[in-house]
Amino acid sequence: MRTTIDIPESLFRRAKAVASLKGLSLKKYISTALEHELTSEGNALPKRTRLSFPLVPSDQPGSVALNNDDVARLLEEEDIDVFTGR
Repeated sequence: MRTTIDIPESLFRRAKAVASLKGLSLKKYISTALEHELTSEGNALPKRTRLSFPLVPSDQPGSVALNNDDVARLLEEEDIDVFTGR
């Protein structure tokens, strides 16, 4: 992908010089440096975690009629279960 970025001239000159000393093109040097930065331990993207949605019991599977009081009660019960280890 082609893009344009603005970097300070002094940083550009240093990067170009180091790339040349390493026998790399500036493009390859910047790509390698960016890849290293993005994969370093402190900068790794968080791993995806699977979400679990609360299960709501129903007398008629396939249809759930809930009001705000029911939702609040279910959430409170879930919190109690989490804190008590049930």
